[in-house]
Amino acid sequence: MKVYDISDCQESGRVAALKEKGADGIILKLGETLGGVPTLDDRFTEFVNDCKALDIPYGIYYVSHAGDEDKFQEEAKWINDRLYEFLGESLPPLGIWWDMEVPAVCREDVWPQLRDAIGTMQSWYEGYNRIGIYAQYSYFYDYLDFYELNYYDIPIWVAQYGYHENSLKAEVPQLYHVGWQFTTHDETQDESEWYGFKD
Repeated sequence: MKVYDISDCQESGRVAALKEKGADGIILKLGETLGGVPTLDDRFTEFVNDCKALDIPYGIYYVSHAGDEDKFQEEAKWINDRLYEFLGESLPPLGIWWDMEVPAVCREDVWPQLRDAIGTMQSWYEGYNRIGIYAQYSYFYDYLDFYELNYYDIPIWVAQYGYHENSLKAEVPQLYHVGWQFTTHDETQDESEWYGFKD
């Protein structure tokens, strides 16, 4: 599958344009913690409605700034509340992704806090095995626990540009690999190779 991720960095009409381009799915930015406050992405409402109207599969991502366990749990609750507000009882078919790339989440003690936040969300959505982690290739090695990622079967979406293969998938094949963000077109549009979820 060819999957793109978009946010308010893209203009109105991007969902339709990507469908025309052959997108099999789109991951939408739900929000980000800004100034200590979980904040909805300015184009999320528009883009999620466009995905529904055009019948294109979608997922969501949230850029975490959590500096401790309490903040992770606060972000998890906010994500849950916004999903219920916009989607009701349904859940995104292409997953819920914790975006781990800002300095606040690049720290040695981040893994157990992130793991527990994902576990909390899994308890809310019984049978929904699509709550995963998006991060750069190096982040998985520097901050996460491969044994526990595998044990808890947590989905992985890795960013690694300009290489001939998904190195994380090649090196640690036992992980639950779902996607590989392999390029950014003109620094304006991220594209991923999507392997899909286990049924």
